Amino acid sequence: MDRTEHYASVKTRIKGHSRICRSAGEEPMFRGFSGLKKHPSEDLDDSKVPEWLKVYVIEIDRKLDQLLGMQSKKDLTADFPVQLEIVEISGNGMLFKTDTEIQLPCCMEAVIEIEQIPLRLAGALGPIQPGSPSNTWTMKFETIREHDLESIIQFVFSEQRGQIRAVKLG
Repeated sequence: MDRTEHYASVKTRIKGHSRICRSAGEEPMFRGFSGLKKHPSEDLDDSKVPEWLKVYVIEIDRKLDQLLGMQSKKDLTADFPVQLEIVEISGNGMLFKTDTEIQLPCCMEAVIEIEQIPLRLAGALGPIQPGSPSNTWTMKFETIREHDLESIIQFVFSEQRGQIRAVKLG
C-alpha cells in the first residue's frame, strides 16, 4: 500500500540554491537552524526591564538577524552554487527554473529561501526530472527534515491565505 502523503501546492516565485549530488541517499550538507520555541523577547515580558529598553533590545535583535542572514546567504552560495527560481512548491517537492545545465539522471540538494528577512531556509534532497513547461525541472523531496517540511507547509498555507484575501478584496 502506498503511504505517500499528498500536500497542497502553491505557485510562487522564490529563490533557492542547490548542488548536484551523486545519489538521493547522500548525507545532506545543509544543516538548518531548527528554530526557537519562543522568541527571546518573550523572556523580557515578565522582567522588570523598562518598556523603552525592551523595544531597543528587540530592534537590535531584528537588525542582527538581518546582518546574520546576509552573511549566511554569502556562505550559502559558495556551498550551493546552482541558483534556482522556484515557481511552485509543496511538501512533496517543487517546480523550478535554473540557468545551469542539468544532466540526467540527476539528484540535487536544494536550500529554499522561504523568507528573506529574517532569512528562513528549508533544505531537501531528491531526484530531478524534466518539468512541464519544458524550461522547468521538478524535484521530489526524498530526504527532508521534519522542521524543514513544516516550514514549507506553513509557507504554502500562508501563500494560499494571501491569494484568497486578494480574490475577496479584488
